[in-house]
Amino acid sequence: MHYIVVDLEWNQPMSFDSSVFRQVGDRLVFEMIQIGAVKVDDKYQVVDSISIPIRPQYYVKIHPRIRKMTQLGAEELADAPTFLDAMAQFTAWCGEEYTLLTWGCDDISVWKQNMDFFGCTEPMPPICDIQRLFSDVNGCRDRKGLKVAMEMLGIEPDAARYFHNALHDAYYTALVFARLPQPEDVLKYPQKPRPLIHTDKRERAGGETFGTVNEAFASDFARVPRCPVCGKKMKLEDGAYVRQAADKYISIAKCPQHGNMLIRVRLRLESDGQKRLTMTAAPSSMTRLVATMHLLDSVVMIRTGEDMECWQSSICSAALLSETMAQMKGCLGIGGTRQG
Repeated sequence: MHYIVVDLEWNQPMSFDSSVFRQVGDRLVFEMIQIGAVKVDDKYQVVDSISIPIRPQYYVKIHPRIRKMTQLGAEELADAPTFLDAMAQFTAWCGEEYTLLTWGCDDISVWKQNMDFFGCTEPMPPICDIQRLFSDVNGCRDRKGLKVAMEMLGIEPDAARYFHNALHDAYYTALVFARLPQPEDVLKYPQKPRPLIHTDKRERAGGETFGTVNEAFASDFARVPRCPVCGKKMKLEDGAYVRQAADKYISIAKCPQHGNMLIRVRLRLESDGQKRLTMTAAPSSMTRLVATMHLLDSVVMIRTGEDMECWQSSICSAALLSETMAQMKGCLGIGGTRQG
């Protein structure tokens, strides 16, 4: 058996109100546009690689954000194989007796949805998660991005291998994999695809820029989010955000008419040094979806009225659950740092 580290890139509709998305709906939330993979030998060295561009059949216009990140546009994909042909090419390259490895859970979920949508009959091979192994080995309370993991291990990126290219990211993931004390322990972290669902009952604010982090979280933009249903101003239940990851925070706000809303914000550093804060608001009925898609291996606690609902992934220990519950004050949860 050998390991194959794989990474995917995918496109999304220009708008979730577009006619093409109304046609396919939740059956195809994201459409794959590239498969990148490297083979790793028994000494965890890269011995082969493949990059397969995929010509989209539904989301044929590449979203500007996707094009900027991946450097893939319609012209680069015009002569690429369609999904089923790309899958046949990839399967032939993989050979026999292998285990696929990915960084995180997103790729496998997008992959499985594309396989189902396009009628791919190939069974999905075993897939394990290097990110979860890395987190456990390094005692990380939250999921680390690939760039952060490389920094922690002293791996310098190659200028010729830019991020958000599937082959380049697969290569970097293999380097991280090889630096782990016992890479073979990755087999203890199998993955299963999660359902991908889009709902129109959310509001994504375009974002605002600020000079400092404190200014961002003290702003009306952060403190007074809008209800995604009626657009009215809401009040943060606890007056604070809880840190989920290095640049991500969550909170709960309450609309007098529509109840509790899950607020997720992200803080990005702009090229001019400014901090851009973006926000997503979603009804509390969507919290299980958010937990599934974005907070895997963590504990999420959301207060609805006087009740508290808690979701815990299968690998999250009871000790972590107990510790996190003790840290939170009723309505918020993720082991982390408050802002506000």
